[in-house]
Amino acid sequence: MKTVLLFVSLLLITASGRAQVQVLLLRDTASHPINQATLDKQYTPLMTLFQAQPKGGFDAIQAHQKQFATYLAKRRDTPQKGIGLITHQYYSASGKAAYVLVQTDRPQPDSALAKLVTVLREFYETATFPAAGSAPFRLTSFLESGRTVSQPRTVRRGAGILSSLEAAQKTTRPDTVRMLAFNQLELATVPEVVYRFPKLEELDLSKNSLHELPARLTTIATLQRLSLMHNLIPDDSVFVTPNTHLKSLNLQDNKLTRVPPAVRLNRRLASLWLGNNALRELDTKTLRRLRRLSDLNLYNVGLTTLPKGIKRLKSLQTLDLYYNKLTTLPAQLGKLKRLEQLAVAHNNLSALPQTLPKLRRLQALYVHHNRISQLPTRLGRLTQLRVLDLGYNWFTVPPTQLTSLKALEDLDMSNNNLQELPASLAGMKHLKHLYLRSNPFTQKNVKAGPYAGVIQQLEANKTEVFY
Repeated sequence: MKTVLLFVSLLLITASGRAQVQVLLLRDTASHPINQATLDKQYTPLMTLFQAQPKGGFDAIQAHQKQFATYLAKRRDTPQKGIGLITHQYYSASGKAAYVLVQTDRPQPDSALAKLVTVLREFYETATFPAAGSAPFRLTSFLESGRTVSQPRTVRRGAGILSSLEAAQKTTRPDTVRMLAFNQLELATVPEVVYRFPKLEELDLSKNSLHELPARLTTIATLQRLSLMHNLIPDDSVFVTPNTHLKSLNLQDNKLTRVPPAVRLNRRLASLWLGNNALRELDTKTLRRLRRLSDLNLYNVGLTTLPKGIKRLKSLQTLDLYYNKLTTLPAQLGKLKRLEQLAVAHNNLSALPQTLPKLRRLQALYVHHNRISQLPTRLGRLTQLRVLDLGYNWFTVPPTQLTSLKALEDLDMSNNNLQELPASLAGMKHLKHLYLRSNPFTQKNVKAGPYAGVIQQLEANKTEVFY
């Protein structure tokens, strides 16, 4: 792939004295003298500067996103197909961008990447972040580039599945229907036809324009899985009839600002997804009524703290906290004895709680894109841990605790500041994949360097090494 498509070099300082801006696709940092872990150390997280007034930080982020949308609206040359952008932005104290590292939400053709970096370069050359800081600061934002177009509808097919209102109205065997896939039908209200199926187990109403979860839906006695993802439901429009049959509820990407109190009436709910809402805080008093809750998704809800009351969710097996604003995790997290998967990537964590090794059932731990430089002392007690992702953190040497993780199969330490590769890693007999890309010691020919023997031993143990 041509370098011109992957890298936008320093912009010339203009006559107005504007500071240089460097825009770079994140995957190409290894090819240039830029290390995200180093930048993260030099720039303070935006929400740290706004600890006393977190609302001011959130308001500035929203204003920045509007700036970008307004800028795009004035252009006529943006890609026809919309592109989701994860941008890691680094600003001077005055709010002028210095570096912007970019990821796309899915693979893109060369032409789209070329246009993308041009759009971003020209935007950050002229824009100033809506809030100034007392020090250089950084933030990660999700932006959209290009003219948003409707995605083709995903149509579910199979035995016992109906995907259109017409088919639901015409069927003469409603007793054979197990799932109604009414996603992306531009529905403003729940259609009456959903109530004619006596054995309905799953109802998908995602990506519509619904403004309410009506209580009547939870009177369908056989319904186990309900998705209302990507609608327009606000706090005061979630209604539930007390029931013991609903096991999975997806309310992602609505207009919620708190955990709806009514969800506790789903007494046997096992899975609750609330991601991509603007919760900002977590009320565990509502959640602890859900004694069977095993899967909680809080992806990108704006959390700055995780309450100590999280310890009361005794049945949790999966906890997703991706893309929040957490700077610490409470020691009470160690009380979740049944936890098997913990995802705290893309936060502002500088350490993990020393109580983490108490999670003896933990199998997967995702902490990439934070500011962590050391691990809990007794991490080796996680005897069932198979996947550990420490990428995009601040490690300068692989922690010694890693060799105590006897069950570990996948280890990612890409994009850190690793200066060396200890020989002790070659003793990790069960390791199947080791990712070491974009670290200082991998900038040269690793196979001919001082760590060639370590890598050869790892590969002899059937560990696939990526560098």
